[in-house]
Amino acid sequence: MANLNVTYSDMTDAAGRLSSGKEELITKLTDLQTLVNNLVGSGFVTDSASGAFQTSYDAFTQGTTLAVNGIDGMSQFLTAAADALGNTDTELGNAIRG
Repeated sequence: MANLNVTYSDMTDAAGRLSSGKEELITKLTDLQTLVNNLVGSGFVTDSASGAFQTSYDAFTQGTTLAVNGIDGMSQFLTAAADALGNTDTELGNAIRG
């Protein structure tokens, strides 16, 4: 038989921290993309290499942004799981009381 030990506030706190961390990561990715855009616009301009670097960095940023956005699903899961487990516990308590 499986055991269960749940602290709802820990789960919802973690969900909030994941969401905040995601926003921080997106902000940092945007800042770094701007840095690279500015660099390729004026400090690293070549016939071939700078454009290739820009293309590669753009692809990196797009892929990383997609991955980071996946944190939303993790956060939403924790919130929903805490709510569902809390509700189930309440319902079981009410059922046993009659």
